[in-house]
Amino acid sequence: MTAPVKFSNASRNDHDTVPLHAESGKTGQSADNKFRLLRGCWLFVMILLLIVIALALVFDRNLCRSKRSHNSIMEDESSRVEGGISDVISETKEAADGFRIVCYYVIQSNNTRSRILPPHSLDPYYCTHIIIGFSAIENGTLQPQNDDYLDVYKKVIALKKVNPSLKVLLSVEDMSSYGEFSRMISTDLHRTTFIKNAISFLNKTGFDGIDLDWEFPSWPDADLNQVKNFSLLIAELRQYVSKEAQHMLLSAAVAAPDLIIQQSYEVGELAKYLDFVSIMSYDYHMFSEFLPLTGPNAPLYPRDQELGYMRTLNADWSANRWLELGMPRKKINVGIPTYGHSFRLTNENNNGWNAPASGFGYTGTDGFTSYPDACKFLKDRKTNHNFDDSYQVPYAYNGNEWISYENELSVKLKAMYVKEKRFGGAMIYSLNSDDFYGECGAKKFVLTRTVNDILTSDDG
Repeated sequence: MTAPVKFSNASRNDHDTVPLHAESGKTGQSADNKFRLLRGCWLFVMILLLIVIALALVFDRNLCRSKRSHNSIMEDESSRVEGGISDVISETKEAADGFRIVCYYVIQSNNTRSRILPPHSLDPYYCTHIIIGFSAIENGTLQPQNDDYLDVYKKVIALKKVNPSLKVLLSVEDMSSYGEFSRMISTDLHRTTFIKNAISFLNKTGFDGIDLDWEFPSWPDADLNQVKNFSLLIAELRQYVSKEAQHMLLSAAVAAPDLIIQQSYEVGELAKYLDFVSIMSYDYHMFSEFLPLTGPNAPLYPRDQELGYMRTLNADWSANRWLELGMPRKKINVGIPTYGHSFRLTNENNNGWNAPASGFGYTGTDGFTSYPDACKFLKDRKTNHNFDDSYQVPYAYNGNEWISYENELSVKLKAMYVKEKRFGGAMIYSLNSDDFYGECGAKKFVLTRTVNDILTSDDG
């Protein structure tokens, strides 16, 4: 409809309105009014058009600015992910052009299943870092689990005289979310006491850093205070060593399963302050009453048949998950085990993946098998062994006995993966489970040496 127009006419009330087609006798006034109306409409349209053009220019400018800002953010993010956070750690203490080979050396105790490996049997050149496990927290301070450990510490640290580039760290362990670790991080005072005591001890003993092996914060009970306090501990450790012991490395052994990763860590905070993390990408499958089926200890990739959560139980998925959550690629060590797991089959004729099992196998100790254990098992002519091209790991069975293990090929493929994906390095757990006496063949520490050969070669 056409809107009514108001006229200022003395003969009419100011509030009267007259349609455009009215007052036909007054042709000149009507034409003039129409002209004014058209001119007004034309001006309104022009003003509206100018407003639209102006808005378009502003939008285009903001869009360009947004794109530039987005690109800048992406460039900054890429720089942060690849090189660390410069305003927190000015530069990494690791060689920029080399891969880390971080090896755990475990002192045998009642808390471990590791074989006794004499310190004098260690080679100072197979690993870039040796992490000695494990110390404990007692009364809020770092303590060797046994006084005899001090002598072992000194012998391992003495390897640096042979290879000055070798770094030796001490790992502090707690296998409970409500043990000494939890109590130590619970207050500012407790954290400060631990940090000062720990760094003083490490300095006096000759260590190059500390490794935090807490399995796991806030797991299985979701305690957000533990997550926050663990981040605070690491931040305060970094702040303290930056002033008092700048040579000290800070590392952590971290979980591989997604459920634990998300519940236990503020990955972005860990990324700011740690020199590196070592993903425990093993123990994906072992005998359990909750899931009494055979499976690979440390698959590199999933099988096509796996769906949902089961598809996440492999090293590739875990490493990429840590990347997605903000851990820089160069700070990630992908875990490579030298041990496997044994199972007791329910039916020896059902002997592949996901075969029902009734318990641990007899090979090894409590289901944990060292590489020499696997070698002995394979020497039996009745043993059948297979290599899975999807998981990229081997398995073997003989009657009711079934084992998942690592061999030279599987660790080679894992090391090649680390190299091709340009992660920071590999973590080997552990030297104790490798063949350090040459029981499997002529080479000693054959699995560790295989990883070393790949990561130190110039190929790729």
